[in-house]
Amino acid sequence: MFGTYFYNKNIRNVVILFGTVFNDIIVRRVTSAGATQEEFRVPIAYGPSEKFLVRLREATDISKGKVGLTLPRMSFEFTSIVYDPARKLQTTKRYKKVKSGDNTKLTTIYNPVPYNFDFTLSVMVKNSDDGTQILEQILPYFTPEYQVTLNEMSTMGIKRDIPIVFTGLSTEDSYEGDFLTRRALIHTLTFTVQAFLYGPTSDVGVIREVDVNKFDGLTSTTKASNTDIKPDPLSSDADDDYGYTTTLTE
Repeated sequence: MFGTYFYNKNIRNVVILFGTVFNDIIVRRVTSAGATQEEFRVPIAYGPSEKFLVRLREATDISKGKVGLTLPRMSFEFTSIVYDPARKLQTTKRYKKVKSGDNTKLTTIYNPVPYNFDFTLSVMVKNSDDGTQILEQILPYFTPEYQVTLNEMSTMGIKRDIPIVFTGLSTEDSYEGDFLTRRALIHTLTFTVQAFLYGPTSDVGVIREVDVNKFDGLTSTTKASNTDIKPDPLSSDADDDYGYTTTLTE
């Protein structure tokens, strides 16, 4: 059973979706008079915060091209996946779509399986005001969830609103240390993305004719009538505007 190759990119799309939600965060620095002195978008990348902290604490030497990591910065990481029985859908239901280039077949796929994807978002700043600006651009949208439309199966035309649920926040301030150690104020936010995983697709033939024979009574072998139903025109597919031709023979 296992071993039949298929790859719907469901997990990859969930990871991309999560990162995209936070890729337009802005930090603005103002003067004492309230004028904007500096404004920039906070960069975000995939990876654990520890990796970026190591780069932050590396010795810098501009003359040799060694530049320390600039703050503020955000990173996110996919940490775990858990089956969610509360969102289970009917197992035998299928999605159907006319196969591209062949209107005699349908491409079908069964209902997806619900899984919860856990993510951590790390906000690393040097100044506490930068951190509060970033948090205030994120937290008000989560009550505690935020809905994002995901193109789950582009080949099947399936889109779904995916909830991203905010589950917690913790803060770490590494201000202790010698004078050579750079400070990093880290806000760690945790989220759960309630997404789905799809199985393989399969092709089935399209029913293009229905032929019904009627008999007199349960035990009779004498045919009373025949009804034959076909689409009109016969070459039409599911997306066309077509009617039916019904032929009744008695």
